[in-house]
Amino acid sequence: MKQLEVSEFSRKIFHLFNMVVPLIHVYLIKDRMGMLIFLSLMLIFCFFIEVFRNQYNMLHKSFKKYLYFMMREPEKEGQITGATWVFAGSLITIILIPKPFCIIALFFLAVGDTFAALVGMNYPFLKIGRKTLSGSIACFVACCMIGLLFSFSLNTSTIMFGAFIATLTELSSMKINDNLSIPIFSGLSMYFFNIA
Repeated sequence: MKQLEVSEFSRKIFHLFNMVVPLIHVYLIKDRMGMLIFLSLMLIFCFFIEVFRNQYNMLHKSFKKYLYFMMREPEKEGQITGATWVFAGSLITIILIPKPFCIIALFFLAVGDTFAALVGMNYPFLKIGRKTLSGSIACFVACCMIGLLFSFSLNTSTIMFGAFIATLTELSSMKINDNLSIPIFSGLSMYFFNIA
């Protein structure tokens, strides 16, 4: 496997750990305000790390030793890392979208985006821009499965519609970061679909 592919593979496997955010909201911090405070504190911490990671030698060395293998080149040069975008996207999603839609949308981000990349890299079929049809199918199936697992009594059509929007968002070439666009668009789509 090429170095770039190894880096992206590692990055996407690590991306699955983003499930910890909705899981915390389901099992540990069930209160919306408490979750917003937690995510705000995490986001502030991430911003401090972003600002100082290339300014302090010890912090820079730690990043280089433990995290560089799965960071993209712009991130190594100082661009905001994916982890910070995840906390920003999670915070905005929970601000804008009520439970349980926000929780399912955050699961879509963690699982759908990961499977889209892993399947698309390893089993590329029918290129669509920089993405693949095989990756999009994997994204949709993974989102449906995780959505139905944590359905919170939402009907199947709502979850499948949200999974479809998450897949379209992942497939599109929008300039908005996936960690923002996928949970926000899929969460809002499920919410409005459910009340329509």
